Amino acid sequence: METREDVLEWLSRLLAFGIKPGLSRMEALLEELKIDPDAVPTIHVAGTNGKGSTVAFLREMGMAEGLHIGTFTSPYIIQFEERIMLNGVPIAEADLVKAATAVKQAMTELEPTIGTVTEFEALTALAFYHFNQVRPDFVIYEVGLGGLYDSTNVLKQPKAAIITSIGHDHQAILGDTLQEIALQKFGIIKRGTSVIAGKLQEELTVPLMAYCGDRAATLKWSQEAIVSYRLNATGTWATYEGIPETRLGLEGHHQVENAANAVICAKKLGWSKTAIRRGLRNAKHPGRFETISREPRIILDGAHNPEGVKALVDRLKQETMPIVILCSILRDKDRLAMIKQFQEVTPTIMETTFDFPRARSLEELTADGANVIELDSFLAEYEGTNQTLIVTGSLYFISVVREKILRQRFTKKGKR
Repeated sequence: METREDVLEWLSRLLAFGIKPGLSRMEALLEELKIDPDAVPTIHVAGTNGKGSTVAFLREMGMAEGLHIGTFTSPYIIQFEERIMLNGVPIAEADLVKAATAVKQAMTELEPTIGTVTEFEALTALAFYHFNQVRPDFVIYEVGLGGLYDSTNVLKQPKAAIITSIGHDHQAILGDTLQEIALQKFGIIKRGTSVIAGKLQEELTVPLMAYCGDRAATLKWSQEAIVSYRLNATGTWATYEGIPETRLGLEGHHQVENAANAVICAKKLGWSKTAIRRGLRNAKHPGRFETISREPRIILDGAHNPEGVKALVDRLKQETMPIVILCSILRDKDRLAMIKQFQEVTPTIMETTFDFPRARSLEELTADGANVIELDSFLAEYEGTNQTLIVTGSLYFISVVREKILRQRFTKKGKR
Protein backbone atom coordinates (compact mmCIF):
# COMPACT_ATOMS: atom_id res chain seq x y z
CA MET A 1 0.00 0.00 0.00
CA GLU A 2 1.27 3.42 -0.96
CA THR A 3 -1.66 5.86 -0.65
CA ARG A 4 -4.69 6.50 1.55
CA GLU A 5 -6.86 5.26 -1.32
CA ASP A 6 -5.04 1.92 -1.15
CA VAL A 7 -5.76 1.71 2.58
CA LEU A 8 -9.44 2.62 2.17
CA GLU A 9 -9.87 0.08 -0.61
CA TRP A 10 -8.26 -2.64 1.52
CA LEU A 11 -10.47 -1.84 4.52
CA SER A 12 -13.54 -1.69 2.28
CA ARG A 13 -12.89 -5.25 1.08
CA LEU A 14 -12.88 -6.41 4.70
CA LEU A 15 -16.44 -5.12 5.20
CA ALA A 16 -17.66 -8.25 3.42
CA PHE A 17 -16.71 -10.29 6.52
CA GLY A 18 -19.28 -8.43 8.64
CA ILE A 19 -19.26 -8.22 12.43
CA LYS A 20 -17.72 -11.08 14.41
CA PRO A 21 -17.88 -10.42 18.16
CA GLY A 22 -14.96 -11.64 20.24
CA LEU A 23 -11.48 -10.52 21.28
CA SER A 24 -9.28 -13.47 20.29
CA ARG A 25 -8.42 -12.11 16.84
CA MET A 26 -7.55 -8.65 18.20
CA GLU A 27 -5.41 -10.12 20.97
CA ALA A 28 -3.53 -12.27 18.45
CA LEU A 29 -3.03 -9.28 16.15
CA LEU A 30 -1.58 -7.11 18.91
CA GLU A 31 0.68 -9.92 20.05
CA GLU A 32 1.95 -10.39 16.48
CA LEU A 33 2.56 -6.63 16.25
CA LYS A 34 4.31 -6.69 19.66
CA ILE A 35 1.94 -4.04 21.03
CA ASP A 36 0.90 -3.76 24.67
CA PRO A 37 -2.49 -1.97 24.50
CA ASP A 38 -1.94 -0.53 27.97
CA ALA A 39 1.57 0.82 27.32
CA VAL A 40 0.02 4.26 26.71
CA PRO A 41 -2.48 5.51 29.36
CA THR A 42 -6.05 5.16 28.07
CA ILE A 43 -9.63 6.24 28.70
CA HIS A 44 -12.36 3.89 27.45
CA VAL A 45 -15.78 5.29 26.47
CA ALA A 46 -18.90 3.20 25.86
CA GLY A 47 -22.60 4.04 25.58
CA THR A 48 -25.52 4.27 23.19
CA ASN A 49 -25.42 8.03 22.70
CA GLY A 50 -22.99 10.75 23.74
CA LYS A 51 -19.70 8.88 23.24
CA GLY A 52 -18.31 11.17 20.54
CA SER A 53 -19.29 14.36 22.35
CA THR A 54 -17.80 13.13 25.63
CA VAL A 55 -14.57 12.34 23.77
CA ALA A 56 -14.58 15.82 22.21
CA PHE A 57 -14.88 17.53 25.61
CA LEU A 58 -12.18 15.30 27.13
CA ARG A 59 -9.77 15.82 24.25
CA GLU A 60 -9.99 19.60 24.55
CA MET A 61 -9.56 19.46 28.33
CA GLY A 62 -6.45 17.30 27.98
CA MET A 63 -4.98 19.56 25.32
CA ALA A 64 -5.67 22.60 27.53
CA GLU A 65 -3.75 20.76 30.26
CA GLY A 66 -0.79 20.71 27.86
CA LEU A 67 -1.03 17.00 27.07
CA HIS A 68 -0.88 15.16 23.76
CA ILE A 69 -4.24 13.38 23.35
CA GLY A 70 -4.93 10.62 20.87
CA THR A 71 -8.51 9.67 19.96
CA PHE A 72 -10.05 6.69 18.22
CA THR A 73 -13.68 7.32 17.23
CA SER A 74 -16.32 6.27 14.73
CA PRO A 75 -17.86 6.93 12.36
CA TYR A 76 -16.22 9.88 10.60
CA ILE A 77 -18.11 12.92 9.33
CA ILE A 78 -15.66 14.83 7.13
CA GLN A 79 -12.80 12.48 6.28
CA PHE A 80 -11.88 8.90 7.13
CA GLU A 81 -8.64 9.89 8.85
CA GLU A 82 -10.49 11.69 11.66
CA ARG A 83 -11.18 8.28 13.20
CA ILE A 84 -7.54 8.28 14.37
CA MET A 85 -6.41 11.71 15.59
CA LEU A 86 -3.71 13.30 17.69
CA ASN A 87 -4.67 16.61 19.33
CA GLY A 88 -7.65 16.83 16.99
CA VAL A 89 -5.51 16.45 13.84
CA PRO A 90 -6.35 13.42 11.64
CA ILE A 91 -3.65 10.83 11.03
CA ALA A 92 -1.30 11.77 8.16
CA GLU A 93 -1.34 9.73 4.97
CA ALA A 94 2.20 8.41 5.48
CA ASP A 95 1.36 7.25 9.02
CA LEU A 96 -1.91 5.67 7.87
CA VAL A 97 -0.12 3.73 5.13
CA LYS A 98 2.64 2.65 7.52
CA ALA A 99 0.14 1.36 10.09
CA ALA A 100 -2.02 -0.38 7.48
CA THR A 101 0.98 -2.10 5.92
CA ALA A 102 2.08 -3.46 9.30
CA VAL A 103 -1.42 -4.63 10.24
CA LYS A 104 -2.03 -6.27 6.87
CA GLN A 105 1.24 -8.17 7.14
CA ALA A 106 0.31 -9.38 10.64
CA MET A 107 -3.13 -10.46 9.38
CA THR A 108 -1.51 -12.46 6.56
CA GLU A 109 0.79 -14.23 9.01
CA LEU A 110 -2.07 -15.08 11.35
CA GLU A 111 -4.83 -15.99 8.91
CA PRO A 112 -4.12 -19.77 8.98
CA THR A 113 -4.69 -19.79 12.76
CA ILE A 114 -7.23 -17.02 13.51
CA GLY A 115 -9.12 -16.77 10.23
CA THR A 116 -10.31 -13.55 8.62
CA VAL A 117 -10.14 -10.28 10.54
CA THR A 118 -13.07 -7.87 10.22
CA GLU A 119 -12.86 -4.29 8.96
CA PHE A 120 -13.34 -2.78 12.42
CA GLU A 121 -10.77 -5.10 13.97
CA ALA A 122 -8.23 -4.07 11.33
CA LEU A 123 -9.06 -0.40 11.87
CA THR A 124 -8.71 -0.75 15.64
CA ALA A 125 -5.36 -2.44 15.15
CA LEU A 126 -4.27 0.51 12.96
CA ALA A 127 -5.07 2.85 15.84
CA PHE A 128 -3.16 0.78 18.39
CA TYR A 129 -0.17 0.54 16.03
CA HIS A 130 -0.12 4.30 15.35
CA PHE A 131 -0.44 5.33 18.98
CA ASN A 132 2.22 2.79 19.95
CA GLN A 133 4.51 4.60 17.51
CA VAL A 134 3.78 8.22 18.49
CA ARG A 135 3.22 7.59 22.24
CA PRO A 136 0.84 10.41 23.26
CA ASP A 137 0.15 11.15 26.94
CA PHE A 138 -3.34 9.63 26.73
CA VAL A 139 -5.47 7.83 24.14
CA ILE A 140 -9.26 7.96 24.36
CA TYR A 141 -10.82 4.88 22.75
CA GLU A 142 -14.47 5.05 21.77
CA VAL A 143 -16.23 1.69 21.64
CA GLY A 144 -17.53 0.78 18.19
CA LEU A 145 -20.38 -1.54 19.22
CA GLY A 146 -21.43 -2.66 22.68
CA GLY A 147 -18.32 -3.02 24.81
CA LEU A 148 -17.74 -6.51 26.17
CA TYR A 149 -16.78 -8.04 22.80
CA ASP A 150 -15.82 -4.81 21.02
CA SER A 151 -12.39 -4.71 19.39
CA THR A 152 -11.28 -1.89 21.69
CA ASN A 153 -11.89 -4.03 24.78
CA VAL A 154 -8.41 -5.51 24.69
CA LEU A 155 -7.57 -2.74 27.18
CA LYS A 156 -6.85 -4.26 30.57
CA GLN A 157 -6.02 -1.22 32.69
CA PRO A 158 -7.73 1.96 31.43
CA LYS A 159 -7.27 4.97 33.69
CA ALA A 160 -11.03 5.51 33.47
CA ALA A 161 -14.07 3.86 31.91
CA ILE A 162 -17.04 6.04 30.97
CA ILE A 163 -20.58 4.75 30.33
CA THR A 164 -22.37 7.70 28.72
CA SER A 165 -25.90 6.31 28.29
CA ILE A 166 -27.87 3.14 27.61
CA GLY A 167 -30.59 2.99 24.96
CA HIS A 168 -32.24 0.81 22.36
CA ASP A 169 -29.83 0.36 19.47
CA HIS A 170 -28.27 -2.62 17.67
CA GLN A 171 -30.69 -4.98 19.45
CA ALA A 172 -30.01 -7.78 16.94
CA ILE A 173 -26.44 -7.96 18.27
CA LEU A 174 -26.58 -6.58 21.81
CA GLY A 175 -29.93 -7.92 23.04
CA ASP A 176 -33.58 -6.87 23.11
CA THR A 177 -33.80 -5.47 26.64
CA LEU A 178 -32.04 -2.52 28.25
CA GLN A 179 -30.54 -4.89 30.81
CA GLU A 180 -28.99 -7.08 28.10
CA ILE A 181 -27.64 -4.04 26.25
CA ALA A 182 -26.31 -2.57 29.51
CA LEU A 183 -24.32 -5.69 30.35
CA GLN A 184 -22.57 -5.39 26.99
CA LYS A 185 -21.67 -1.74 27.72
CA PHE A 186 -20.58 -2.54 31.29
CA GLY A 187 -18.12 -5.03 29.80
CA ILE A 188 -15.45 -2.33 29.47
CA ILE A 189 -15.19 -2.13 33.28
CA LYS A 190 -12.11 -3.95 34.57
CA ARG A 191 -10.98 -4.77 38.10
CA GLY A 192 -10.10 -1.60 40.01
CA THR A 193 -11.22 0.74 37.22
CA SER A 194 -12.43 4.28 37.93
CA VAL A 195 -15.91 4.31 36.38
CA ILE A 196 -17.90 7.41 35.41
CA ALA A 197 -21.54 6.90 34.49
CA GLY A 198 -23.93 9.32 32.83
CA LYS A 199 -27.68 9.51 33.34
CA LEU A 200 -28.93 5.92 33.24
CA GLN A 201 -32.44 4.53 33.58
CA GLU A 202 -33.43 3.76 37.17
CA GLU A 203 -33.57 0.01 36.52
CA LEU A 204 -29.90 0.04 35.43
CA THR A 205 -28.36 1.87 38.39
CA VAL A 206 -28.36 -1.09 40.81
CA PRO A 207 -26.96 -3.54 38.19
CA LEU A 208 -24.12 -1.10 37.44
CA MET A 209 -23.33 -0.64 41.12
CA ALA A 210 -23.29 -4.42 41.56
CA TYR A 211 -21.09 -4.86 38.46
CA CYS A 212 -18.59 -2.32 39.79
CA GLY A 213 -18.73 -3.82 43.29
CA ASP A 214 -17.88 -7.29 41.99
CA ARG A 215 -14.76 -5.83 40.34
CA ALA A 216 -13.67 -3.45 43.11
CA ALA A 217 -14.24 -0.60 40.63
CA THR A 218 -15.04 2.88 41.95
CA LEU A 219 -18.21 4.47 40.55
CA LYS A 220 -19.01 8.16 40.18
CA TRP A 221 -22.28 9.47 38.71
CA SER A 222 -21.57 12.47 36.49
CA GLN A 223 -25.00 14.00 37.21
CA GLU A 224 -23.71 14.83 40.68
CA ALA A 225 -21.29 17.34 39.14
CA ILE A 226 -24.02 19.41 37.45
CA VAL A 227 -24.94 22.44 39.55
CA SER A 228 -27.13 24.25 37.01
CA TYR A 229 -27.55 24.92 33.30
CA ARG A 230 -29.51 27.13 30.93
CA LEU A 231 -30.25 27.18 27.23
CA ASN A 232 -30.94 30.38 25.34
CA ALA A 233 -30.29 32.09 22.03
CA THR A 234 -26.60 32.54 22.89
CA GLY A 235 -26.01 28.83 23.42
CA THR A 236 -25.82 26.29 26.24
CA TRP A 237 -24.39 27.40 29.57
CA ALA A 238 -23.51 25.11 32.47
CA THR A 239 -22.08 25.30 35.96
CA TYR A 240 -20.33 22.26 37.42
CA GLU A 241 -19.07 21.59 40.92
CA GLY A 242 -16.01 23.80 41.33
CA ILE A 243 -16.26 25.10 37.74
CA PRO A 244 -17.84 28.55 37.11
CA GLU A 245 -20.62 28.92 34.55
CA THR A 246 -19.22 28.29 31.09
CA ARG A 247 -20.68 28.39 27.60
CA LEU A 248 -20.32 24.89 26.16
CA GLY A 249 -18.82 24.37 22.74
CA LEU A 250 -21.64 21.90 21.96
CA GLU A 251 -25.32 22.77 22.27
CA GLY A 252 -28.24 21.08 24.01
CA HIS A 253 -29.16 19.87 27.49
CA HIS A 254 -27.78 16.42 26.56
CA GLN A 255 -24.40 18.07 26.00
CA VAL A 256 -24.54 19.36 29.57
CA GLU A 257 -24.63 15.68 30.59
CA ASN A 258 -21.92 14.61 28.14
CA ALA A 259 -19.70 17.42 29.37
CA ALA A 260 -20.30 16.29 32.95
CA ASN A 261 -18.80 12.88 32.07
CA ALA A 262 -15.67 14.67 30.90
CA VAL A 263 -15.57 17.00 33.93
CA ILE A 264 -15.62 14.08 36.39
CA CYS A 265 -13.02 12.15 34.38
CA ALA A 266 -10.69 15.14 34.08
CA LYS A 267 -10.93 15.81 37.82
CA LYS A 268 -10.08 12.18 38.58
CA LEU A 269 -7.01 12.51 36.37
CA GLY A 270 -5.94 15.64 38.23
CA TRP A 271 -6.38 18.08 35.38
CA SER A 272 -6.70 21.74 36.38
CA LYS A 273 -9.97 23.63 36.65
CA THR A 274 -8.65 26.11 34.09
CA ALA A 275 -8.04 23.31 31.57
CA ILE A 276 -11.44 21.79 32.26
CA ARG A 277 -13.23 25.07 31.69
CA ARG A 278 -11.26 25.79 28.53
CA GLY A 279 -12.11 22.31 27.25
CA LEU A 280 -15.81 22.89 27.89
CA ARG A 281 -15.66 26.03 25.75
CA ASN A 282 -13.49 24.68 22.96
CA ALA A 283 -15.18 21.33 22.28
CA LYS A 284 -16.26 20.81 18.68
CA HIS A 285 -17.86 17.73 17.16
CA PRO A 286 -19.01 17.77 13.52
CA GLY A 287 -22.53 16.52 12.97
CA ARG A 288 -23.78 17.14 16.50
CA PHE A 289 -26.17 20.08 16.15
CA GLU A 290 -23.67 21.58 13.75
CA THR A 291 -24.73 24.81 12.06
CA ILE A 292 -23.39 24.42 8.54
CA SER A 293 -25.22 27.44 7.08
CA ARG A 294 -26.75 30.48 8.78
CA GLU A 295 -28.64 31.96 5.81
CA PRO A 296 -30.50 29.74 5.17
CA ARG A 297 -30.23 28.18 8.63
CA ILE A 298 -29.17 24.53 8.16
CA ILE A 299 -28.22 22.27 11.05
CA LEU A 300 -26.76 18.75 10.86
CA ASP A 301 -27.41 16.33 13.71
CA GLY A 302 -26.57 12.62 13.70
CA ALA A 303 -29.49 11.47 15.90
CA HIS A 304 -30.19 7.88 14.79
CA ASN A 305 -32.18 6.18 17.55
CA PRO A 306 -35.13 7.18 19.77
CA GLU A 307 -32.93 8.41 22.62
CA GLY A 308 -30.80 10.54 20.29
CA VAL A 309 -33.88 11.94 18.58
CA LYS A 310 -35.38 12.88 21.95
CA ALA A 311 -32.28 14.95 22.75
CA LEU A 312 -32.50 16.63 19.34
CA VAL A 313 -36.23 17.32 19.69
CA ASP A 314 -35.72 18.84 23.15
CA ARG A 315 -33.14 21.22 21.66
CA LEU A 316 -35.38 22.05 18.69
CA LYS A 317 -38.09 23.24 21.05
CA GLN A 318 -35.81 26.25 21.65
CA GLU A 319 -35.89 27.23 17.95
CA THR A 320 -37.89 30.35 17.06
CA MET A 321 -38.28 29.77 13.29
CA PRO A 322 -40.45 27.10 11.62
CA ILE A 323 -38.63 23.77 11.43
CA VAL A 324 -38.22 21.56 8.35
CA ILE A 325 -36.73 18.08 8.83
CA LEU A 326 -34.88 16.19 6.12
CA CYS A 327 -33.96 12.68 7.19
CA SER A 328 -32.83 9.27 6.06
CA ILE A 329 -33.36 6.54 8.66
CA LEU A 330 -31.54 3.26 8.11
CA ARG A 331 -33.43 -0.02 7.75
CA ASP A 332 -32.30 -1.38 11.10
CA LYS A 333 -33.63 1.63 13.02
CA ASP A 334 -37.11 2.22 14.44
CA ARG A 335 -38.32 4.63 11.78
CA LEU A 336 -41.88 5.06 13.06
CA ALA A 337 -40.74 5.88 16.59
CA MET A 338 -38.29 8.48 15.30
CA ILE A 339 -40.83 10.10 12.94
CA LYS A 340 -43.37 10.30 15.77
CA GLN A 341 -40.81 12.16 17.88
CA PHE A 342 -39.99 14.58 15.05
CA GLN A 343 -43.71 15.39 14.78
CA GLU A 344 -43.50 17.01 18.22
CA VAL A 345 -41.70 19.99 16.66
CA THR A 346 -42.89 20.08 13.03
CA PRO A 347 -45.37 18.55 10.58
CA THR A 348 -42.87 19.09 7.74
CA ILE A 349 -40.80 15.91 7.64
CA MET A 350 -39.25 14.80 4.36
CA GLU A 351 -37.53 11.47 3.88
CA THR A 352 -34.95 10.52 1.30
CA THR A 353 -32.25 7.99 0.52
CA PHE A 354 -28.51 8.03 -0.14
CA ASP A 355 -25.82 5.66 -1.34
CA PHE A 356 -25.42 3.34 1.63
CA PRO A 357 -26.12 -0.40 1.95
CA ARG A 358 -28.56 -0.03 4.87
CA ALA A 359 -30.41 3.01 3.53
CA ARG A 360 -34.12 2.66 2.79
CA SER A 361 -34.83 3.16 -0.92
CA LEU A 362 -37.26 5.76 -2.24
CA GLU A 363 -39.56 2.89 -3.23
CA GLU A 364 -39.53 1.48 0.31
CA LEU A 365 -40.23 4.90 1.78
CA THR A 366 -43.10 5.50 -0.64
CA ALA A 367 -44.62 2.14 0.28
CA ASP A 368 -44.39 3.16 3.95
CA GLY A 369 -46.32 6.35 3.24
CA ALA A 370 -43.39 8.72 3.76
CA ASN A 371 -43.18 12.24 2.37
CA VAL A 372 -40.47 11.31 -0.14
CA ILE A 373 -38.07 13.67 -1.91
CA GLU A 374 -34.98 13.19 -4.09
CA LEU A 375 -31.93 14.44 -2.21
CA ASP A 376 -29.90 16.25 -4.87
CA SER A 377 -32.85 18.13 -6.38
CA PHE A 378 -34.06 19.18 -2.93
CA LEU A 379 -30.68 20.58 -1.91
CA ALA A 380 -30.26 22.37 -5.23
CA GLU A 381 -33.65 24.07 -4.95
CA TYR A 382 -33.85 24.73 -1.22
CA GLU A 383 -33.96 28.39 -0.23
CA GLY A 384 -35.43 28.12 3.25
CA THR A 385 -35.95 31.77 4.10
CA ASN A 386 -37.16 32.13 7.71
CA GLN A 387 -36.91 28.38 8.30
CA THR A 388 -34.57 26.05 10.16
CA LEU A 389 -33.65 22.97 8.13
CA ILE A 390 -32.59 20.00 10.26
CA VAL A 391 -30.73 17.20 8.46
CA THR A 392 -30.74 14.04 10.57
CA GLY A 393 -31.49 10.32 10.88
CA SER A 394 -28.00 8.85 10.48
CA LEU A 395 -24.40 9.93 10.97
CA TYR A 396 -23.60 8.40 7.59
CA PHE A 397 -26.41 10.42 5.99
CA ILE A 398 -25.37 13.76 7.44
CA SER A 399 -21.80 13.12 6.32
CA VAL A 400 -23.03 12.77 2.73
CA VAL A 401 -25.28 15.83 2.96
CA ARG A 402 -22.51 17.88 4.53
CA GLU A 403 -20.27 17.22 1.55
CA LYS A 404 -23.05 17.97 -0.94
CA ILE A 405 -23.98 21.24 0.75
CA LEU A 406 -20.38 22.44 0.85
CA ARG A 407 -19.95 21.43 -2.77
CA GLN A 408 -22.98 23.54 -3.68
CA ARG A 409 -21.17 26.45 -2.02
CA PHE A 410 -23.35 26.95 1.02
CA THR A 411 -21.48 28.93 3.63
CA LYS A 412 -22.34 30.37 7.00
CA LYS A 413 -23.10 33.60 5.14
CA GLY A 414 -25.58 31.85 2.88
CA LYS A 415 -25.61 30.25 -0.52
CA ARG A 416 -23.36 32.08 -2.93
